[in-house]
Amino acid sequence: MSLKPYFQLIRLPNLFTAAADSLAGWLLVRGTLDQPGKWLPLCAASMAIYAAGIALNDLFDYEIDRKERPNRPLPSGRVSRKFAAGFGVAGLVAGLILAACVSVPSLIVAAALIACVLLYDGGIKRTVLGPEIMGACRGLNLLLGLSVAADFGGPSAWLAAGSLAVFVIGLTWISRSEVETGQSRGVTAGMIVQNVALVGLFVVAFRARTFPGTGGERPIVPVEGLLVLAVVALIVNSAVGRAVVDPSPKTIQTAVKTGVLSLVWLDVGLVAAVRGPGPALAVAALWVPAFVLGKWLYST
Repeated sequence: MSLKPYFQLIRLPNLFTAAADSLAGWLLVRGTLDQPGKWLPLCAASMAIYAAGIALNDLFDYEIDRKERPNRPLPSGRVSRKFAAGFGVAGLVAGLILAACVSVPSLIVAAALIACVLLYDGGIKRTVLGPEIMGACRGLNLLLGLSVAADFGGPSAWLAAGSLAVFVIGLTWISRSEVETGQSRGVTAGMIVQNVALVGLFVVAFRARTFPGTGGERPIVPVEGLLVLAVVALIVNSAVGRAVVDPSPKTIQTAVKTGVLSLVWLDVGLVAAVRGPGPALAVAALWVPAFVLGKWLYST
């Protein structure tokens, strides 16, 4: 039995971007990889909930995918709908349990994340609120790591989570255009929203010294973090720009894949700005399996 269809079902490369969010949140407010008994369960919870949500999403989209994406694991029959349902439920429960092992605030955030996942999968994704709920999922994912700090790290941390959410809202608008050959309006709108989010992340970088425990030790201009964010902004806008000019499924899929993988580097940029290059490398390491597996498995 080949495992590839099962890895495709859960978008295995993307799981590492989910872990990057919660790990980044932890590092933003803790600054160290001490206490692995806390940050590891948070990363695992993010991955479990993400994988479960993706499996349930394909389950709900079964009839649509039979027409638009017949080669995907469920409509092609390579993975059963019964497995997708069982895996989805088990993943959501596992995410709750893992978060509960860390703290009550972590459990509350995980529960809110699961609620958004179910709302999105259950039908809101096809409404005007779909991108917003998807963005909320990503913001809550970062908030899961921030949940170990008082007040979730304060206003700068909230802005980080909100900006990441807005970035994913834009990414979702772009993704919606994947099957609409020749339609660039959604891609253009998504590009604008993503750039608004990038501005917010730059603001967070400049507010690095307001995070808990930094003690004003970070430079006023955190060069490392700003450089990473600038490079990500350039790469993302280049990929989306090509999709605006040529809104074909291939260029849009490339833009979406670039955006998904860039999420890790947005986390890296934030952590580099707030905590320096050392902790940021721990987040950057999660990009390696995401990129390598992305060469083998689709992530959109």
